[in-house]
Amino acid sequence: MAEMDRRRFFGVTGAAVATSALALQHDEAASAVDPSDDQSDESAAQRAVVVSAVSEVRSLDPALAVDTETERVCRQVFETLIGIERETGNIAPLLAADWEISDDQLTYTFELQEGVTFQDGSELTAEVVVANIERWSRLDEIYGDEVLESTVPLAFASVFGGFIGDDACVLESAEAEDERTVVLTLREPVVFLLQALTLPAFGIVSAEALSGDSDRVSESPVGTGAFQLVSAEDGEIVLRAFEEYWNGSPEVEQVTVRSLPRSFDRLRELQRGTLDVYEYVTRDNLRTLVQSGRMFLQRDPFSVLYLGFNLDHPVMSDPLVREAIARAVDRGSLVRNHFLEGTRTAHQFIPAALGVHSEEALRYSMHLEEAERLLQESDYDGEELPFYYPMNATRSYLPLPEAIFASIARDLTRVGLNVAPRPVPWNDGYVDRLLADEDRAMHLLGRNGGYRSPHSFFGPLFSSVTAEFNYDNEDVRELIHQARSETDDESRDDLYREAAELIAEDIPALPLAYPISGLALGQNIVNYPFSPVLHELYRDIVPQ
Repeated sequence: MAEMDRRRFFGVTGAAVATSALALQHDEAASAVDPSDDQSDESAAQRAVVVSAVSEVRSLDPALAVDTETERVCRQVFETLIGIERETGNIAPLLAADWEISDDQLTYTFELQEGVTFQDGSELTAEVVVANIERWSRLDEIYGDEVLESTVPLAFASVFGGFIGDDACVLESAEAEDERTVVLTLREPVVFLLQALTLPAFGIVSAEALSGDSDRVSESPVGTGAFQLVSAEDGEIVLRAFEEYWNGSPEVEQVTVRSLPRSFDRLRELQRGTLDVYEYVTRDNLRTLVQSGRMFLQRDPFSVLYLGFNLDHPVMSDPLVREAIARAVDRGSLVRNHFLEGTRTAHQFIPAALGVHSEEALRYSMHLEEAERLLQESDYDGEELPFYYPMNATRSYLPLPEAIFASIARDLTRVGLNVAPRPVPWNDGYVDRLLADEDRAMHLLGRNGGYRSPHSFFGPLFSSVTAEFNYDNEDVRELIHQARSETDDESRDDLYREAAELIAEDIPALPLAYPISGLALGQNIVNYPFSPVLHELYRDIVPQ
């Protein structure tokens, strides 16, 4: 996309900093303490926490959240209708105190909590919720198809099948029945809708923030969450506890989210005591953390790393070449050498925990002689194959990108493929740049599951033709759409398995691993609310 469009779509502007800084000044004046009171100063310091991020936040408009670091911050400022119970991972009331679903699963009636206010003092009402839903449904009009096609699919289109007006969109209407009642009507059932509504992309924004131009939400992010924005600049976001928060006071007063892309930098700052939460511990740093007695928390695997193929590339359009690559990659060595213990090799795109693995789907185990034979049968003649991978980045699914690229590139080169490295720093728009390059052949990327449904993986990746893979299989799309509406559990699982079998046969991308991710805590933190789906609320952090 053009640079101007990128700023428009993802920008966090100075207006947000200025607006929130005024709010902070007001808060500080209201809660000032005597500077000579050393005990109060010490208490305030203990209630301030510094958390590492692995990349900069791309936007403070939750509806545009497509990466985990943006989602992490948006979760603190904005809240969704449906929450997640911390102990079990089940859905739970949040802004919706209760809900009813009609027998045909086409009508959802949400009763809102009473007495909830936004950070600008306005009240949560059904009309505000409906205005948010209507905005989500028109993001294609607001930002334009050209801009949206240059990024990975947004949550609304993935969950509802498209934007309002699209033939595939299953949302019929959203209405405010009274001040506290929202009625959502669908054309077809969406069996995982309540789980999907826990995504940060469905965070509710105040009416004032919704008014004006399309950038206003990002410029003045105002939600009902436990924290409000103070500043966002130079790779650092400062959040302050919202004093009027409706659901209990956080135990920490201020959280600074500091972007530290390199794992070594996060380790160093944790050891120095300037960082309280070291996110995404990498294998090469784990021993140092254990030896120094740091608390290490490990998440259950709920993400997938894959090697993506551009099927519009003249070489990658050949299924023989894609299978040769699948036969060349040594997944076992990759996992043993570059991931935390507990990571498993992946042959399908949905983690085993969701119970829809197909025993019939093709598995491409490493077989170098077979890979070489397939290349000889193909039309490949030594052409250069541009291979994108991120630099200076750690993701939940990609802990050591440079090392993982080097391992895969070595595997591909030894069977006769001509790999051309295309390294791009993550913060320089890695995803945007690979999607914009029509000549790319391969890329490294992955997906963290946002909610416990196979659609959390299959929906964004394969339910439509995307710029990432340019994969066009109508049968796969139809199976995923059928599964979205199938109310019988066994029948739905069978549909996902059938889709997995077709995807494995076509190989639009090669699943590599189901990574384990983890974090380490500094001495000032007693407990941190870690979660496989990264639903981690800073209001639940327990300081020393």
